[in-house]
Amino acid sequence: MTRDDYIRKGVWKILWSLAVVFVIPWTRTKVRNWGRVPRRGGLLIVANHPSPWDPIAVPWASIRQVHNLGTDQLLRVPYFGWMMPYFSMIPFKKGMRDPEALKELKRRVDNGDAALIFAEGDRTWTGRSNPLKPGIGRMVKRLGVPVATVCVETGHMKWPRWAKYPRAVPLQLRVIDVTDYPEDMSPEAITADLATKISVDPEAIELPPRSFGFRLAHGLPSLLWACPHCFAVGALHVAKDDDDCIECGACSARWRVTLRCQIVGEGGGAEDMFIDKAASRLHEHFGELPIADRESFENDGIALVSEAMVERIHRGKVEAEALGVGLLELRHDRLRFTDERGLEHELEFHSVRAVLMQVGNRLQVRTDEENFQLTPTAHSTNMWKLFIDRHLHEYRSRDAS
Repeated sequence: MTRDDYIRKGVWKILWSLAVVFVIPWTRTKVRNWGRVPRRGGLLIVANHPSPWDPIAVPWASIRQVHNLGTDQLLRVPYFGWMMPYFSMIPFKKGMRDPEALKELKRRVDNGDAALIFAEGDRTWTGRSNPLKPGIGRMVKRLGVPVATVCVETGHMKWPRWAKYPRAVPLQLRVIDVTDYPEDMSPEAITADLATKISVDPEAIELPPRSFGFRLAHGLPSLLWACPHCFAVGALHVAKDDDDCIECGACSARWRVTLRCQIVGEGGGAEDMFIDKAASRLHEHFGELPIADRESFENDGIALVSEAMVERIHRGKVEAEALGVGLLELRHDRLRFTDERGLEHELEFHSVRAVLMQVGNRLQVRTDEENFQLTPTAHSTNMWKLFIDRHLHEYRSRDAS
């Protein structure tokens, strides 16, 4: 083992003690079938990712040192980012192929260690599991070690990604099984099997006993950037008379937010639904090629426009380079930013490799060489991500044909 390996093991023991004493009791973490995880030998742990506590709770459920494959943006976290590699984290470029990270991952499992990956590639917004990244099956075959699957069942209730505040809900995990996939099994079949094991349907998860929470509606308008009843953009807000309610300024629909991540109608024609369904209704209503203003799009080719702060992120740097505040436009083949001096910066779609929601729900657009962070002021970053994703997909479809 290298010197860094020994340092990581020492730091891990310290963190393990802190987690056992503080984090695990505070989150009321409960694990079913924890004894199924092997205590020795190379191992890959695959889990879903609904809560910020998963990188601590899932390794704790394994009762052994676990190396976590995590986004390189964690290295930019003030004060603590430089320590992440010594927390047994393997940084990788999210949304892109990163051969160096995979090489380091294989080195550690070949060394007899356990490694953790969140196979969806991103933390879920509503509790419903995201599709697994298509390269997961190939990774499993390349590593050639047994795979333990862990399902985090109540993470979306404990602290939903959109929520401003956590809730007092027990964090429940379940170790599904440990599988040594045969050599003749295809990567696609492995990916499908893993997806079946760790997938969560939020409507099927019951609220654990002794759960409670306050200010449940705070943060929800960032996810529901349009009213799920009348579809008015930017109309939802937290009710002034009740921090557990949201209401629409356009149609007066009002809902109460529950710990199960439901919204219960309380007036204005509002229907009861899970937040997962409400978000899906927005995506379906605005269609495969969403446009904020049809007339503007037909005249100027602008699908979405907002004042925004744009920053360039340099690899290995904590502080981003501010390009300024100005007008951000989404067009059919590019993003155009005009700063306060009138200078234009264009990011053409043919150079874009990934559109990501990173740590802190920051919207980033990556090319092979550069990484830009977009902070719109007039719309939710979730709205911008959906619009960019779908226009980028349309551009790539046209380009391929």
